[in-house]
Amino acid sequence: VERRENVVWASVAGYTAVAGANWWFARRQIRAIGGLGESFLRDLRIRLFAHLQRLGLGYHDRHPSGVIVSRLTSDVDSMQELVQMGLQLLVANVLLVGLALMLLAITSPLLALSCFAFAPVLVWSSRRFKRQSNDAYLAVRDRIGLMLARLSESLNGVRVIQAYAREPVEIERFARTNRSLYEAHMQAVRAQSWYLPTVEGCGVATTALAVGFGGWLVLHDRTTVGVVAFFVLTLNQLFEPIQQLSQLFNVVQSAGAALHKLYGLLDTEPEVTEAADAVELPATGDLTLTGVGFAYGPDAPAVLADVSLTVHRGERLALVGPTGAGKSTVAKLAARLYD
Repeated sequence: VERRENVVWASVAGYTAVAGANWWFARRQIRAIGGLGESFLRDLRIRLFAHLQRLGLGYHDRHPSGVIVSRLTSDVDSMQELVQMGLQLLVANVLLVGLALMLLAITSPLLALSCFAFAPVLVWSSRRFKRQSNDAYLAVRDRIGLMLARLSESLNGVRVIQAYAREPVEIERFARTNRSLYEAHMQAVRAQSWYLPTVEGCGVATTALAVGFGGWLVLHDRTTVGVVAFFVLTLNQLFEPIQQLSQLFNVVQSAGAALHKLYGLLDTEPEVTEAADAVELPATGDLTLTGVGFAYGPDAPAVLADVSLTVHRGERLALVGPTGAGKSTVAKLAARLYD
């Protein structure tokens, strides 16, 4: 009896030690992966903001401020879940799947082959889901930017809206933009609604096939009931991480669409750049424009045509004219905010 008590207490102590080690390693893992992910997001925000500061006014004229804000807020936040918990789940579940497959192959190679019966269905559904969800999440990212742009414009112009009683019109415009965002989200939801149940159904079907095929092997004395029971229990442990990986795949698709938008912003080159052999401007002097013409785009009408102007040192000059005559454009060109 005393020996059995020693075995029990040794088992309790061993279990407690393993549980404590698991708690310590899990804590260290979460802190390490979380710190790495947050450092990446912090550096990404700084890089995006610095790049926006270098882009010329032409870029900011063509892109509403709400769309730009969505790049630094919504798109970066969509990657938050992936870098915080996604990497941890990916590593843990891949290791679990690999270990489970190895155990199944060692226990019964014939039964292990049944695990791959529905692999073509999983591969086909995953590829189809990737294509559909990628389109859906790209649309979501675009429409979040449009909604933030609409919100920003409405709030900045709220005085004019209320002065001219345009509230119903603006509400209707915002409702249409919000509806388009809802439809984009629903497109992503429809893709999830068939993909996640398909993965779960493959797990159930594989278990049923293993039970049926295992029973046939038992009847023909090719294996034992204990092996089949162990196989079925291990299959349950196998498909749980596979289902988590399928849900993680959905998070990856959302983050990938956001990252695509962010890389598109980072790949945009500034329109106004410094020449390699640029000459330093003198501290003082005259400002001269000779035969200047300018349009805000290749297909846009010319704002300025053959404009010549000289402002002498110390001279003050007022540009007067109707709206759209090009007064602000002349000032922007003189400061080289446009090239």
